[in-house]
Amino acid sequence: MASWRGSGILADCYDKRNRLVTSSMLDPSRESTYIFLKEFLKEIDETFRDKYIHLGGDETAYWTIQCWARNPKIREFMAEKGFKNMTQLENYYFSRLQAIVKEVFGTQAGGRKMIFWQEVFDNNKPDVSAIVHNWYSQNDQARARDIKRAVQQGFQVIVSSCWYLNLINYGADWRALSPKGLGRYYYCDPRNFPGTYEQKQLVIGGIATMWGEYIDGTNLESTLWPRASAVAERLWSPPEKTKSADEAWPRLQEHRCRMISRGYRAEPVNGPDYCGAEFSESPEMF
Repeated sequence: MASWRGSGILADCYDKRNRLVTSSMLDPSRESTYIFLKEFLKEIDETFRDKYIHLGGDETAYWTIQCWARNPKIREFMAEKGFKNMTQLENYYFSRLQAIVKEVFGTQAGGRKMIFWQEVFDNNKPDVSAIVHNWYSQNDQARARDIKRAVQQGFQVIVSSCWYLNLINYGADWRALSPKGLGRYYYCDPRNFPGTYEQKQLVIGGIATMWGEYIDGTNLESTLWPRASAVAERLWSPPEKTKSADEAWPRLQEHRCRMISRGYRAEPVNGPDYCGAEFSESPEMF
């Protein structure tokens, strides 16, 4: 969003000494923000025909103090609206954003489903038609609790908290039973929570995540593959056929070699190994 600095939609952010710092947060008090969002979403609608649109909303608490609470114009706006805290201001923004989305994309069967990160569900008031994207539940117990709380209120859920591909652990981490639950990969079941059959059906899938703090073009491909393939097999295969990482081990090894033969920098994930394509003049055999 920083590339839009000149358009007047980003909030002015201040440090503790009241000095301007780099802004990366929208200004919810400016009408120009919502005019821009409407035009931007119209362009998305004309360009992309997906059924879903992800509207973000994660980790705003890191920036609301600098960009909203210390901004005199935003404080004045909050006083005019009678807002007592940042949550009320954030609710105002998300309410207007959702109204714009419905206006642009429609609310009928042909409209797009909104997806918000977990914090929007935890702290704000998303429309019940929106999808909750679970990402920061730190262990199995927290994940089950957070998912159940969402589905009990009728929300659909996408799960990512099992699969942080950017977290690198020594060894075959894709098959590990991590006690913290962040690296369970193959053994994570998004529907493993106490609930009814109907509630479990509201968990519509999962997404493997690659957070970018220590990832760039030099290591993206090798960190991603073939560990993401283990997640894909788990999510896209019948549960009764994906209970054992030991049985998946040779499949993942074969797939790694297949990817290498096609030019991908897929790293070894099962210990020391090699692929025939690395020493063959006929990689098409893979």
